[in-house]
Amino acid sequence: MIDLFPLDASPWQLVILGGFTFVMGFIAGMVGVALGAVRLPVMLAMGFNPVIAAGTNLGVTILSGTAASWPHWREGRVVARVVLVIGLPTIIGSLLGGLFADEVIVWMLLSLIASLTALSSAISFWQWWAGYRRSRQSNGTHPAAANVGSSSGVNLNPQNQALYGGIGLVIGIIGGAGGLVMAVLRFPILINVIRMDPRRAAGTNNVIGVLAGIFGFIGHAVNMNFDISVLAVMGITGMIGSFFGARLTGRVSVVTMRLIIAFLLAASTPIVVVRVLSEYPN
Repeated sequence: MIDLFPLDASPWQLVILGGFTFVMGFIAGMVGVALGAVRLPVMLAMGFNPVIAAGTNLGVTILSGTAASWPHWREGRVVARVVLVIGLPTIIGSLLGGLFADEVIVWMLLSLIASLTALSSAISFWQWWAGYRRSRQSNGTHPAAANVGSSSGVNLNPQNQALYGGIGLVIGIIGGAGGLVMAVLRFPILINVIRMDPRRAAGTNNVIGVLAGIFGFIGHAVNMNFDISVLAVMGITGMIGSFFGARLTGRVSVVTMRLIIAFLLAASTPIVVVRVLSEYPN
């Protein structure tokens, strides 16, 4: 018999996860980063099975990211060409990662998740510091205006498209297995390499994250690695938070939001490390 509630979450756990996901959704909606790397450690701290938690987390990313997509699309912050070049390889990789997540030893999967959250935190701190220095050097120019690319095009050509697609594929495989869409890893590529405006990067990254989440979740769903009750509660609260957060994109300092994300990721990494130590070498 199929078990639709394998995490066996208690009412108080659902309340905590719902409130936490609303806050994370609000922040994620503003910056176009799913923040699944922050949600997942909280789920792991509650003792949930890592593989099932990973699949459920991807489902939450789909719902909350979809709610944020409409405001981003309506405001013209989604660049379809970038979604195709980076998004397609990412979703293929995410599907493969999700399908074979069951084959990964639990402590190895947790170690992968811990490594990804630590790396994402380091990248976010670096982005914050680079943006902070630019804002100081520009004598008061609003941080959101820094690193603005062309409004009509992006830095893509046949040579670098293959490279970016390959990077997207690798990120997709790793993220799909770990239950993350790894939006934080894509963000510096969109802004610093492809030279996108931060607002457009937020909208585009959000759409890529939704697509990666869908295919990664399909991979996990084949093996029934998700929990309906947790997905419903976190998905609904995440959608509400993301929708309202996306409407504020561009109104809040990008530099400030990056610092908040960096601290959240840094704080969540030790939670996963503790689970790694408790599971090793099983």
